[in-house]
Parts: sequence; structure tokens; C-alpha cells
Amino acid sequence: MGYQAGFQQAADGLRNDSGFDFVAVGLAEKPGAPLRWLYSSGATGERYKRIVLSPGHGIGGIVLKSGKPMMFTDIDRQLDPREYSSYPIVFAEDLRSFCALPLGLKGEVAGVLLCAFRSSNPSHEAVFERLTAAVADGLCGYDVTIADFLRFSDAPLGKTLTDGRGIGADYPLLDERERARLVGAAQEEERRRMSRMLHDELSQEMLSVSMLLKQARLLHDDDETTNLLDKAETTLARIVKDVHNLSVQLRPLALDDLGLIAALRSHAGLCRSMYGVDVAISDATNGARYDSAIETHAYRIAQEAMTNACKYSGVDAISVALVDADGVLTLSVFDQGSGFDTARPEIHGTGCGIPGMRERASLIGGELEIRSASDGTVVTLRVPTGEQVDGPVEQEASVLGRPS
Repeated sequence: MGYQAGFQQAADGLRNDSGFDFVAVGLAEKPGAPLRWLYSSGATGERYKRIVLSPGHGIGGIVLKSGKPMMFTDIDRQLDPREYSSYPIVFAEDLRSFCALPLGLKGEVAGVLLCAFRSSNPSHEAVFERLTAAVADGLCGYDVTIADFLRFSDAPLGKTLTDGRGIGADYPLLDERERARLVGAAQEEERRRMSRMLHDELSQEMLSVSMLLKQARLLHDDDETTNLLDKAETTLARIVKDVHNLSVQLRPLALDDLGLIAALRSHAGLCRSMYGVDVAISDATNGARYDSAIETHAYRIAQEAMTNACKYSGVDAISVALVDADGVLTLSVFDQGSGFDTARPEIHGTGCGIPGMRERASLIGGELEIRSASDGTVVTLRVPTGEQVDGPVEQEASVLGRPS
């Protein structure tokens, strides 16, 4: 049996036999090369395949470089939330406890076996111990290291490894509000990194491909080649657009570079291109900049409200307004659609939309109000900013085009 079929069968078997939620095997092509997760069982999608880990980075990279097993039995307590973005597989598969074992071939660490749960439970450590016994004799022709773990201390959110190779300082137990804030900040940092990578790196690579296609068109002018180049350029243009949209969805660069109103206009363009919905944006803040947390959470709330309106209200136009008066920033998203029952909203997708919006509002000391009836829906965020913007300020009702 080849390695490919063997690893896939082994991943499926380990998951079924031990009850893991997720099992993956990552391999490096040669010593010092990055590790990629190539085989999995229980994955929620294809995102894990796009993760590339340099030695020393992420779960796979740390195990690959150190040659030692690694275990978390409760990520939420053992890992500081500020470090979550450093473990992309945790994000991709929403993992809460795991055991990662080095795979050796000819005396070199060549891969990593990862077995994980999407919940935390004291019983998981015993499951991981049974795992190490089960693979002690090897896996698909690879040696498996099951001793001398890189273990985190038992203190809450302890960050010091037992062999002294700390990944950071110890942190006190955080309350839920602070934990949510730190997790949100880590997620935004990861989105910012990925968005810039798509914009700065992948987009430039695709531009280079576009130039090569244009050069090929100059060298060959027969009909068959021209038709193929036409198709290639059309496909590339669609990919460029998709990458741009994905970059904006992750985190528009305008949010960091130009501020909230510029980011909202960027998302408005995405709403038009993806859903065919026109978005009218009114800015009575004179383009003011705010604290990064306020801009980030306000943008995410508006993004969710705008997307929901595009998907479910049945309208072809929505309005967004920003007003700053008496030290309070007011963001409103208005549609004249069919409305919904705010007390018992119909669940779409994960059902985390409205609760997530309220949580974001609370993290920046704001209030979220949602009013909906048969004549439309208004989502309003009010956040104290501590500053008042100079210049004329319109009232919320007139900005939205609704009678006051």
C-alpha cells in the first residue's frame, strides 16, 4: 500500500477507533522544508490544506523542528488568546485539545501526526495516552516519537514548556470579557495578515501571469492559440476579482490605512458586485479616525448587518450612516425589506450573527439596537468615543431618509 492510501486509511482508523474529531498527517518534502497537512479525517473543509508551516511555527512546525511530541488538553486555559493566531490549524478546525506526534524517516523528522478534539474534557489525556501506545511501533513505515513531550505547565494559561523552551510569559486567568477581547484581537490580526498576503503577494503573482499571457499573444496569432489565450485571460480576471473580494471580506486594507468610512465603502462595492444591491453611505463624521478597536468592531457589525440585508431582506438598495455627536459615534444600517422577528429570528448559517454583533458592541462599551417590522430593519450601534468631531452633524433619521 502506498503512503498516500496508507496515511488516509490510518487517519480514518485513528479517528473512528479513538473518537477524535479531527486527525491529520502533515509532511515535509525534505529536512528544513515547510510542513503541509496532506491527509485528514473529520476536516470541516479544505482550509487545512492551504496551511504551510515553516519549522518552528504553528503546531506542526514546532513539533517538526523540536522533534518532540506536543499536547494541549485545554487550549482555552493553557494558551494565551493573543497567541491563537500563531496556531492556524486551531483556527481552521476550531480545536480545543490535541496531541501532536513527530513522524521520523531514516533518522530525520519528516512529518507530524495530529489527533484532536473540538472540545475540552479531562478524559482526553487518557485518550491521548492510548493513542501513543497504539502508534508506538510506527505509522505507515514512519517512526513515531511518543516520549519527552513538550508539555505546558498545569497553571491556567501557563506558557512555559517543561524543558524550559517557553513560547511566552505566564498569564493570569482572564475574565470572559477580556478573553473575548483578546481572542477577537488575535482573529483580526490573522485576518489582517492574510488579507495583506492576498493583496501584496498573490495579486502581484497573478499580475505577472497576466503579463506573460500578453507576451504569448504577441508571439502567436493563430486562431486556436488566440482562443486559448482569451479563455486563460478571462479565467485569470475572474480569479483576480475573487481574490480581491476575499481580501476585502477578510479585512479591507482601507480599514487600517484610511479608516472606518473607507472600509464601509469598500464593503459596499462588494455588496454590489456579489448581491447586486446598491449601498448608499452617508458620512457625517468628516472622515474622522477612531480607536482601532472601535473601528474594527464597528466595521464588523456593519459588515454583518449589510450582508444580512443583502441576503435576506429582498431589497435592491440599503443605506448606511455614520454620525458623531456629543462624543458618541452612531452607525446605522437601514433597509426597507420584509423585516424579521427580532425576538425569534430565523436561524441562518451558524446562527451567531446577532449574538456576535451584540458581543462586539459590548467589547467597545457600545449598545446595539435592532428594530425590525414589515416596513424594514434598522440596526444601530452607539459607541462613546470620548471625542466630538467638529463640523455639521445630521440627525440619524434624516440621514437614513426616514421621517424624524
